[in-house]
Amino acid sequence: EEVTESDDEDNLSSVLHQRAKMPWRACGNLLLPLLVLSQLLKHTVMVAIDYWLARWTSEALTGKTELELKNCSRCEDFNHSRYSKVFSVLCCLGIVLCLVTSIAVEWTGLKVTKKLHSSLLNKIILAPMRFFETTPLGSILNRFSADCNTIDQHIPATLECLSRSTLLCVSALAVIAYVTPMFLIALVPLAIMCYFIQKYFRVASRDLQQLDDSTQLPLLSHFSETVEGLTTIRAFRYEAKFRQKLLEYTDSNNIASLFLTAANRWLEVRMASTEYIGACVVLIAAVTSITSCLYNKLSSGLVGLGLTYALMVSNYLNWMVRNLADMEIQLGAVKRINGLLKTEAENYEGLL
Repeated sequence: EEVTESDDEDNLSSVLHQRAKMPWRACGNLLLPLLVLSQLLKHTVMVAIDYWLARWTSEALTGKTELELKNCSRCEDFNHSRYSKVFSVLCCLGIVLCLVTSIAVEWTGLKVTKKLHSSLLNKIILAPMRFFETTPLGSILNRFSADCNTIDQHIPATLECLSRSTLLCVSALAVIAYVTPMFLIALVPLAIMCYFIQKYFRVASRDLQQLDDSTQLPLLSHFSETVEGLTTIRAFRYEAKFRQKLLEYTDSNNIASLFLTAANRWLEVRMASTEYIGACVVLIAAVTSITSCLYNKLSSGLVGLGLTYALMVSNYLNWMVRNLADMEIQLGAVKRINGLLKTEAENYEGLL
């Protein structure tokens, strides 16, 4: 029986160690490829819808122009049925893929959170007593409450927004490169500016988030200690002292949160300045598109498609920078939980 119990304990420790080593494997072997594939297919279909609509518009305008030039009253009008059928099929496929992507994102976040929470709970239960003597109670509560909530609700949504903005930006650049390749040269200053802004902001936001977490732990620890020792505090009439200490911890945490909010507003102001460069880029794209339309016989539908995507490139870059910074901050919750998962279990000699 002792051999069996020790083997079971070793198996449990090995399983928990594997989960701590590879937390991203908690999403499973099916959900992660499904999430990536659905995102790629969804944005491919979205680009196909826009391209088909541009082609439909070009063909309709060309057919109408030919009828006016021929001045034939008996000529058949342009047939819209084929284009409308394909457009309807692509729209229905896009709706289905959007639904599949949303379900895959939420399901992945829920499954990862459940597995990480279960692993963390098992580690805390099997942790030695010296762990509870050296680790504040507020830190443990914060891992189970705030960090698990971040992994459950915020990380899947941010990941979906980051992947969507990235794929939209890539697809926009691909379409614009196909329509007007000269636009890519004008896009270089905008990309360089966004790169340095996100590089500067990510460092500050990460440090401010760590400051916010470090000021939140004493607040939770003091609150839990106050609740546990409430009878002693009332007996010695230390209510005012503990209330004042709680207000000081709350002020410290609010100051850190205020700095983090101010950093986000700084990012909004700096990214708003990139809109001016984006407007210049759109102007260059419009001039090159019209020039290509006049001299290279480029269809009017493709010109409109290129200008539409050119108007959205700066917005996509802004969302990429913001979502990338948010994702780096939120992944700190996974890092903190992963740190607790590396805690060595107590060596029990009796039954568990």
